[in-house]
Amino acid sequence: PRSAVSECSHRIAAHAGQGSMATAKRLVVVGGSGYVGSHIMRAALARGASVASVSRRGKPVASVSPPLDRAEWISADVQDSAALQNAMKGADAVISCLGAFGSNEFMRRVNGEQNEKIISAAAAGGVERFVYISAAPFGPIEKLIPGYFEGKRAAEAAVSKHFGDRGTVIQPGMVYGTRHVSKHVSIPLGIIGWPMSIFFQSSPVRGLANTLGRWGLLLVPPSSVEEVASTAVAAALGTNAENGGNSGAGGSQNAGQSGSAVALGWERIKQIAHSVEMSSVPAVTLFWDGGCPLCRREIGFYQRLDTKKRVEGIISRPWDPSWRVF
Repeated sequence: PRSAVSECSHRIAAHAGQGSMATAKRLVVVGGSGYVGSHIMRAALARGASVASVSRRGKPVASVSPPLDRAEWISADVQDSAALQNAMKGADAVISCLGAFGSNEFMRRVNGEQNEKIISAAAAGGVERFVYISAAPFGPIEKLIPGYFEGKRAAEAAVSKHFGDRGTVIQPGMVYGTRHVSKHVSIPLGIIGWPMSIFFQSSPVRGLANTLGRWGLLLVPPSSVEEVASTAVAAALGTNAENGGNSGAGGSQNAGQSGSAVALGWERIKQIAHSVEMSSVPAVTLFWDGGCPLCRREIGFYQRLDTKKRVEGIISRPWDPSWRVF
């Protein structure tokens, strides 16, 4: 293949313009320096949004989280209402990833009360949309760690109360991916999560889950951290167009009704993330010398490989001697 540097640069610039919004929306991610939050920050920046993270430590440790150009890092305590409202000033949407494990009292406070304060501050500040990263119903497991789920459900209720159907509650099961603990230590959750996701999505397992009642909720398929992040950003930007379904199918019976937040379970998370990926502008444009007979075979080969359509319709055209070759 032969590439024209000048023309490639022009096409890439054009794609960048298509990927950004005419007026970039401002998203504030509470907990944007954490595991899920940092992926949401990255996904939002890729969609052309202006993004700020709010957390107690501000900017993440460089050895734990890869650097994000153009991201804003705000240090603020969610207990400080004035600092929180100031951080959200001018935001079109807020995404909260705040969550924790610990004693039941601690989990109720962090997952519930602190998120309720964030939601209330966002509503008071005139934020248009709110997205909350919650957790799927887990049936009997909820009795073992009641504080965790009671806090989550209290925050979900607050999203409905303050934002109605302008709010979105994302309810994944296990969220898998590579979790960086330090410069030299990473937890590859995908080793377990990805096979579980494939197995739990299979027809026999879904059929079994539907017959087990509340016990079947233990078989919720895991979601990748990239899928959760992509869905959260789509919801914040108002592009999760399709609502509905039922909780057993990964949706929510009250999704989209006035006064109720839209709830997205594992299936809708996967569908929206896939839709976003397929609608993204191509990452690469290739230019070929149309005079080469073998090139057409190569074009067909690469088109078959490009199942996600990340390479723009591979172009065949006569060679221009003014193009630089690399």
